[in-house]
Amino acid sequence: MTALQWLDSLQGSGIRPGLGRMRTLLRALGRPQHAYRSIIVAGTNGKGSTSATLASIFRANGRRVGLYTSPHLVDIRERWRIDGELIDQQLLADCIARLQRAAEKTKIEPTYFEAMTLLAFIAFAIANCDIAVLEVGMGGRLDATNVVRPIAAVITPIDFDHVEYLGNTLRKIAGEKAGVIHRGTIVTTSNDDPDVVDILRRRALKFDNRFIVVRDEHDTPLVGPFQRRNAALAVRTARELGVPEEAIERGVKETQWRGRLERIDLDGKQIWIDGGHNPHAARTIAPFLDATLPHPRALVFGVMQDKDIAAITRELFPLFDEIITTEPFPPRSANADELAHQADGIAVRDPKGALRRAMASDAKAIFVGGSLYLAGEAIAFFDAQRENAGQQHQ
Repeated sequence: MTALQWLDSLQGSGIRPGLGRMRTLLRALGRPQHAYRSIIVAGTNGKGSTSATLASIFRANGRRVGLYTSPHLVDIRERWRIDGELIDQQLLADCIARLQRAAEKTKIEPTYFEAMTLLAFIAFAIANCDIAVLEVGMGGRLDATNVVRPIAAVITPIDFDHVEYLGNTLRKIAGEKAGVIHRGTIVTTSNDDPDVVDILRRRALKFDNRFIVVRDEHDTPLVGPFQRRNAALAVRTARELGVPEEAIERGVKETQWRGRLERIDLDGKQIWIDGGHNPHAARTIAPFLDATLPHPRALVFGVMQDKDIAAITRELFPLFDEIITTEPFPPRSANADELAHQADGIAVRDPKGALRRAMASDAKAIFVGGSLYLAGEAIAFFDAQRENAGQQHQ
C-alpha cells in the first residue's frame, strides 16, 4: 500500500469528535505543532479566503508561512501550502510515512481529517515555517486543529451549519467555535450578531485577551463585496500582530484563492464558480449574482444531502432562467432528479455532463455552485477546456 493509498483508506473513518487521539499521536511525533507560531481561523463562511489573505500578508512580510485549508478542490496537495506553493510530493510522502509509524506505535488510527491536520503540523515543522495559518474544519472546540497555542484566533461570520454536531442555536454554535480562543490569544472577529459577539467576547475576557470586532471593509483582488469584509478581518489581525502596513497592502493584493466567486470567460460565456454550501453563503452571494450576471443565466447546482437544501435553493433557484442539477460527490450528494423536480430543471448526474449541457445552452452566464466538491469539478473541467483552447488563466 502506497502512502497516498493509506491516506485514502482513512476516508471512511467519519467524524469522531475529541482531541485525545490527536494529542497522543502528536506526542509520538515529537509535538511538531509547537515548532512555529500559529494563527487559527474558525467560523462558518469566509475561513478559507481569510486564511489565504493572512498567509499572503505574512509571506509579504518575509515570513516562511504554512497554510492549511480544507477541503481541496482539484489536487489533495492544495491542503498544505508552504510559501504559497503546494506541498512537494516527496515531502508529503515523507510526512505520511512518519504519521504511519506514529499510528503503528500508538495503535491509534486517526480519522481522515485528523490525518490531514497531523500532516500539516509535520510538514510545516520539517519545512522550518515561521508561522502557520490553520483553517478549522468544523466547529472549533473539538476540531483537530485545536491542539495549538495560537497567537491569534480569527473568527469569521458564524451561521447554521453542522447542527447535528455543533448545536441548533447560534449561541451553541458560537460556543463551539469560541473554543479556539486560548490564554494569550488575540481575538478578532467580523461577526455582527449580538448573541454571537457576546459568546466570543465572554470567552476572550475569561483569559483577559484582547478582543476586536472588525466592521471595516478592505479592497481585495477576491471578487464579491463580502470578500472585502474577510480582507479587513485579515488586515486587522495582521496589524494587531505588528505586521508593517506596506507588507499588509502587498500581501492583500497578491492573495489568490480559487473557487470563491471565481470568474472564467470561455466561448463567449461568463462562468462563475463558488464553493459556498450553506444558507449563509447563498444569502451572501445572491445579491452579487443578481446584480452581475447577464440574462439568460444557467445554474449548475449540486449539494450534499446533509445541508439545509431548502434554504439554499430558496436563495439561488429564483435567480436563474435554466437550472441543471448534478451529483458531485455520490453517495453523499443530494439526488439530482429530486433537485431538478423542485426547480422544474434538468438532472444530469455526471458533473462534467452537467457542465457540458450548460455550455451548450443559450446562457450568457453560468453559475456553478452549491458544493466545494462541485467547484473542484468545475475548476478541473474548465481549466482543461482552456488548456485545450490555448488560453491562460486570468
